[in-house]
Amino acid sequence: MKNPIKSSMKNAKKTLATLTAALAVTLASGAALAAYPDKPINVIVPWGAGGDSDLTTRIWADAVEKELGVPVVVINKTGGGGVIGTSFVARAKNDGYTLINAGVSNMMVTPNFSNTPYNFETFTPVVKYTSVPLAIVVAKDSPYKTFDDFIAGAKSSRVTQGSWGTSSSGTIMANIIANQAGYKVKYVHAKGAAASMVSVVGGHIDSAVSFPPAFGPHVKADRARALVIDQKMEAFPGVPTFADYGIKGSFGGWSGVFAPKGVPQNVVDKLTAVTAKVMKDPKVLEAYANIGALVDLRYGPEWIADLNATYSIYTDEAARVSKK
Repeated sequence: MKNPIKSSMKNAKKTLATLTAALAVTLASGAALAAYPDKPINVIVPWGAGGDSDLTTRIWADAVEKELGVPVVVINKTGGGGVIGTSFVARAKNDGYTLINAGVSNMMVTPNFSNTPYNFETFTPVVKYTSVPLAIVVAKDSPYKTFDDFIAGAKSSRVTQGSWGTSSSGTIMANIIANQAGYKVKYVHAKGAAASMVSVVGGHIDSAVSFPPAFGPHVKADRARALVIDQKMEAFPGVPTFADYGIKGSFGGWSGVFAPKGVPQNVVDKLTAVTAKVMKDPKVLEAYANIGALVDLRYGPEWIADLNATYSIYTDEAARVSKK
């Protein structure tokens, strides 16, 4: 007959051992969660330096690294219309130390209109910090003084227009605008919106589709003129909108960061929390205003649902175009 006292003591020891092991795991997990970040974070911008994605991300990185206590390093990894840099992050370890600057081009348009080794599901959306309206811009001495002039010129002769890739958001949106207005342009693709603007002011191309962070400095320096823009902005008074010309649709971009799929939730929570905090800093708001970017903070399930819905729209549009 078993001794009930010995049996009870044996069970108690087993229970204690189990609880001790569970406590050790919990403490280890807690330490791991509390540790992020404990080394530099790399943020890959898949476009050239000086463009809207680059500038908005550098402002964000500079602000959040002060809160995180570790360097947040922005690295430009260009090529393939954003595919090279984005693919690099898709293959990266999902530990929160390699992030991708995300936007309409590399997350919504390119995966649907090109053959890429990634798609929207390859990543975990973390946070969106800014949005920017698209504009059509020409050099100061361009013969096209208004968008009407530009439309007439593009209908009667060959007009070149800078963008940043055949399947980029700039080109796709520019095509929608051109189709509605009844003109065609010859695209000249560069590594980003900033590079296109250099070609515009240098007289190498007639125009460019661009965002305020890229074209704003040239307009303020009186080297370029915005003919038309997606939405009115105080920084560019008097510039008409696409809607003013009867063009339907929303034409703009946004900038944020995604992580490789499967990144721990505590990483997402930490990054969104510090972003929400720094976006209240007057200096950060001023920095974005100075480059013509609109602060547009979004994160969480509702935002991700909106992203999924938008991705589906581009998927449907790509299917429609492929049937032509």
